[in-house]
Amino acid sequence: MIKCFVINLKRRKDRLKKISSHLNSNGLKFVRFEAIDAEKSSCSLLNKNISQGGPLGNIPKGDLGCFQSHYSLWKHIANKENSPVLILEDDVRISNLGFKILNDVTWIPKESKIIKIERFGNNRHKILVSPILNTRLNFNLHYLLSKHSGTGGYILTPEGAKFLIKKSTNVAVSVDHYLFNPNNSNIFSQLKPIQILPAICEQVDSSSDIHIHRDGFSLLSFADVFREFKRGFYEIRLLPKQLYQLLFKNCILIKVNISD
Repeated sequence: MIKCFVINLKRRKDRLKKISSHLNSNGLKFVRFEAIDAEKSSCSLLNKNISQGGPLGNIPKGDLGCFQSHYSLWKHIANKENSPVLILEDDVRISNLGFKILNDVTWIPKESKIIKIERFGNNRHKILVSPILNTRLNFNLHYLLSKHSGTGGYILTPEGAKFLIKKSTNVAVSVDHYLFNPNNSNIFSQLKPIQILPAICEQVDSSSDIHIHRDGFSLLSFADVFREFKRGFYEIRLLPKQLYQLLFKNCILIKVNISD
């Protein structure tokens, strides 16, 4: 079974209890990794390696805590682990078949850095992926070629962790966009994230500790309007390239389903 880390805030014992029951009942042992609490952390810690004012505007306090939590775990993996590890946030559920493929790591491509195992968004959300790289137990691996947010579940190799630690200076977007959004990530093309399809986990708890810190929107605010215009530009700037990949490179536009 793959080694698993669960990122969990000390004050969210409710989430730890739920995910402990879920993972333990399916035979997946895990190590709790304490998240950095944006409510209790200094501005200097939250803004370490961060460059505000990026493609999505300033990174809110909750997202900063989320980034620093993942970054701290990446450092641990880069320094201490020798095999791929599974990283989960504490509000995910893994499918039954998902636990089966996590029984070993031999299916993980040796040259890979990161594999997204999560579905994020609603049931209609589609992503662009490469032709199939590999197949195992009715799961397909593809390079991710379009935005697929969320860091609820992903597999990170030691090489991937070392890459992220080396590259994570002046990060200008939240951690999920940094890892899984080619529209505004400056490392996406080198990271080459892989998506497993169907996905094997998704976030199920709507009580977010991050969203409460995000800014609202007002049509009367020039800063808000400019921020949304800037975000919109970045969302569509790769559309010509993605259309080319879809039409001429045998790439696939597909709805992300969850395995049984």
